[in-house]
Amino acid sequence: MSQENVEIVRALYEMGDFFNATPEQFDRAFRDYLDEQFEIRMPPEYPEGKLVFRGRRGAAELIAMLHDTWGEWSFETERFIDADDHVVVFARILAKGGASGVPIELETTHVWTVTADRAISVQFYRDRAEALKAAGLRG
Repeated sequence: MSQENVEIVRALYEMGDFFNATPEQFDRAFRDYLDEQFEIRMPPEYPEGKLVFRGRRGAAELIAMLHDTWGEWSFETERFIDADDHVVVFARILAKGGASGVPIELETTHVWTVTADRAISVQFYRDRAEALKAAGLRG
């Protein structure tokens, strides 16, 4: 079952990076992969301010905030790690400031929780060891 979870999460990144999805991809993500109460949890040090976004409305709000903050941005995935009902994704944020145009590149780790073939949440971490620990793996 957990390899299926990895494939669900991988599909979300492959559809144009869920956080940069077109409206059609966004609808498909909720139809095919995401629970309607899907929750996105941001670390407190992220510039977006709000820490938890819920459901379609919350995901759309976060995506709009990211587009307001960053002129360009994407996640470049490096590795998917199977952790039973969690999938850990090592990634890099590649972005340019919206106003400044200054490029940035940062490591990030996403811990997805998948239940009954639906992603129910994703938690973003800056520290990979902390993310691995949260997923029940050793850092």
